Amino acid sequence: MSAAVTVALLFFLSVALNEQVTEGCSCVPRHPQQQFCSSDIVIRAKVIGKVSSTLPRLTAYKIQTIQTFKQSDKKRIQVIYTPQTSCGVILKNCEYLLSGHVQDGRVVVNLCDLVKPWNKLSQVQKASLSMYQRGCVCEISPCTGASCLIEILQKKCLIRVTSSGLDKKALQSICLPGKGGFCSWQQIPDNYKCS
Repeated sequence: MSAAVTVALLFFLSVALNEQVTEGCSCVPRHPQQQFCSSDIVIRAKVIGKVSSTLPRLTAYKIQTIQTFKQSDKKRIQVIYTPQTSCGVILKNCEYLLSGHVQDGRVVVNLCDLVKPWNKLSQVQKASLSMYQRGCVCEISPCTGASCLIEILQKKCLIRVTSSGLDKKALQSICLPGKGGFCSWQQIPDNYKCS
């Protein structure tokens, strides 16, 4: 084999391996309220099962919407899609909290969206869903160390980021506007009953 062919083959293999490595999926830790506010849709739905997809690289699931928390149009969602990459999600035939984005008229969910089995959410988390929309005028910003001690009087709530993830107390709270339009964390009581 000539040197040129060997170099070309090595180049081809390095590009192919690089493609596989860059296809990995990583999500920046975000508060559920951030995921809610940045999504086009947030619904509680029962997954009926996989259906054939006419779109390459996307898996399709037939769903039945039970409750809508956020949706820009009133079109009934019957099918959702997820990428066939490491960013895709595998859904079982049960109820989920699903958030996603509308792309070319189709709802697409991925690993970085809110995709949680409904029965794994606490009562506080379920109650928060009906209140997150009010807090979408607020910004949630990560902080570490001393920067978390700064009290900011604006439309922003700080969330502590540690090596173990996001602040647990903030995960059980909602960033809402209050007096003067300033945003602050407000905790929902554990005994709050959702309807």
